[in-house]
Amino acid sequence: MQRQHTIKRDLWILWAFIALIALVLAWLLFQLSRQGAGAQVEQATRQIGLSCQAMSVGAARAPVASVAAAQAVIDLALRDQPGVEGGFWQDGQGLFAYAFPTYDGSGVKRDAPSAEQERIVATAQRAANAGNLVTDVRPGLRESVVFAACPVTGDASGRIAWTLKRVALMRAGVLDQLLFSTSLLLGFVVLSGIWLGWTLSRWRRQSEALAAQLSQAERMATLGRVAAGLAHEIRNPIGTMRMKAENALAAPPELQQARTAGALEAVLAQTERLEALVSSLLALGQPFHVQRQAIDLHDWLRQRRLEHEESAARSGVQIELDIDTGSFVDGLRTVSLDPVQMARALDNLLINALAHCSAGGTIVMGARLARRDRLVLRVVDDGPGVAPELQDRLFDPFVSNRVGGTGLGLALVREIVQAHGGYIVLVSASAGAHFEMELPWHAS
Repeated sequence: MQRQHTIKRDLWILWAFIALIALVLAWLLFQLSRQGAGAQVEQATRQIGLSCQAMSVGAARAPVASVAAAQAVIDLALRDQPGVEGGFWQDGQGLFAYAFPTYDGSGVKRDAPSAEQERIVATAQRAANAGNLVTDVRPGLRESVVFAACPVTGDASGRIAWTLKRVALMRAGVLDQLLFSTSLLLGFVVLSGIWLGWTLSRWRRQSEALAAQLSQAERMATLGRVAAGLAHEIRNPIGTMRMKAENALAAPPELQQARTAGALEAVLAQTERLEALVSSLLALGQPFHVQRQAIDLHDWLRQRRLEHEESAARSGVQIELDIDTGSFVDGLRTVSLDPVQMARALDNLLINALAHCSAGGTIVMGARLARRDRLVLRVVDDGPGVAPELQDRLFDPFVSNRVGGTGLGLALVREIVQAHGGYIVLVSASAGAHFEMELPWHAS
């Protein structure tokens, strides 16, 4: 079962990673879509349009009576616009000023591109006729050229500011291919995530069905072990009572009264044993409803020691308390324990320890807080310990390490601890038996 939970957790982690990769690819796809050929042309069109208007405003503020003055206006407007070149045009005068402030070549470029002059003039004439900003695009195999022209603000002479920018289509083509490849990859990732999600859903249904079958099989196996153990535990007392009764009936007249009295005493003792066995079975078979209460842990443990102090004194055994108060930074009060049920669990452990300790022995009942939210209760004795062949199945019903034991005490302890959301373990020790119960803890 633990392995199934581990596999399920790992599959969900894998699905989360796929979802994260899909999100990253979607973000990358969005960024690449902003760098494609169409997007770059559109961005360049906006850029040169704004640059053209900046030149128009600059020329209106500073009269461009000379070529040098016009070039100064162009330099000021285009110096922060990479790849943008521009100038001024006037009907009858033609192109009379030009600048390319961000030109990568050596020196200052002051001659307008001859190959583009016809398109520049055509765009400027359109802007003059329209009286507002006009843009145009000349497509090409290697690059596209984007043009813009706009009238100079408030200029009655009809001067037109113009700008252009070249967009490298080869790089844009590579981006388009990368965009397409990323789209395919994103599609595959999304399909993989959907398939994995469907697989997880199907696996969960199958796992639940398998877990139900396994639980049923475990219950049947446990029932078989309980039935076998119960039959053994009942047969021994019945055999003893039958033997005592037969001896009493077969005794001569002078011994019959004494043997009858002995038989009745044996029947009474075995009946008490069967009654204890039935009580333990009923307690083990009933569901545990945990009723958590606020208790003082020190007082509660001290009361448990007092309950067994008389039995310990008769056996010559000493019970000691060992509470690590330093680990309880918020005090020793808790609301995570059912004091009645946990008393039954702790009493069973103490009874087992008393049964295995010889005169002069010591039992330690301790408590500490682990990781600030887990209470650890322990019972340690210095007896002979648990036989190695019993350690793996010590908490199963009808498995006992002491003479006269029913083998239900530790099974009952495990059920009570699990009902509290904890677990009990037999800690490896060089001598004696060391039991630890770990439970949820909430300081009040």
